[in-house]
Amino acid sequence: GSLGLLVRVDNENEVDGLVSGSFDWSGTEDADQTDLRASMTVSNKQRERLHMAMTADGDSRNKAREGSLGLALRVDAKEQLDATVSGTADWSGTEEDLRASMTVSNKQRERLHMAMTADGDSRNKAREGSLGLALRVD
Repeated sequence: GSLGLLVRVDNENEVDGLVSGSFDWSGTEDADQTDLRASMTVSNKQRERLHMAMTADGDSRNKAREGSLGLALRVDAKEQLDATVSGTADWSGTEEDLRASMTVSNKQRERLHMAMTADGDSRNKAREGSLGLALRVD
């Protein structure tokens, strides 16, 4: 949808604005699409002043969960941010009892990555286990 506003003072256009946006969640029914997309653009005098776009996608098969969020931001038609946060969590026990990771990227460059594993055993009153943590920072 969109919304426009025109303000004239002394026969001169002071504000000639337009706010438009979209929202699409059809990807929740189609596995080949992002689950959710939303965007908003603010223009004045036919020039883009602000644009924001957000995406969200996820999957939850078996005991594994994974997903991502994306955010793009332009101010005065110049890209300011093109970021993605993605992560996974898996407690299916195929390798360790728990595996989790998170990655933060901006402009398609990894800025931060964290991964964690946890594994343990509690047979016959004996308790043993391990935790692992990996961290990469750009």
